[in-house]
Amino acid sequence: MIRVDGCTLKEKRLMKRVEKLTLKCLSQPDFFVTDFAIVDGETIRQFNLKERGVDRVTDVLSFPSFDALKPPVKKEDFKQADFEGKRVVLGSVLICRSKAEEQAREFGHGVTRELGFLTCHALLHLFGFDHVKEEDEKVMLEAQRKIMAMAGLKR
Repeated sequence: MIRVDGCTLKEKRLMKRVEKLTLKCLSQPDFFVTDFAIVDGETIRQFNLKERGVDRVTDVLSFPSFDALKPPVKKEDFKQADFEGKRVVLGSVLICRSKAEEQAREFGHGVTRELGFLTCHALLHLFGFDHVKEEDEKVMLEAQRKIMAMAGLKR
């Protein structure tokens, strides 16, 4: 379940659809809650500086609650303190609206597609995917490609 602030109802529905498809792609049962916020450039710049020591605007920041989950995981894999009610807190995500709009123009597609991609990308990070090493990047890119195709959000 995604909780989203700072977006339209249409964008929220898109993000929830991408979440559902991401879970399906990972064969992951849905017992998570994730907080998403669509923010401005200055807000994400400040978080990027504080959390990563990088003084610049970025498109998305993911703050996972766990180190390198290996989906699919079960509820039994978590401690009671990991739960909020009946759901496990997967993490939090910030998406910069102005950066998403800029990238949509740059790549020649709509903001809807870019928000869907950033949602997918962030969720994969929360599940332990990364793109620092080349072999990890290939795995993450393939998962992103599959999820975006399932969502009908091709480039």
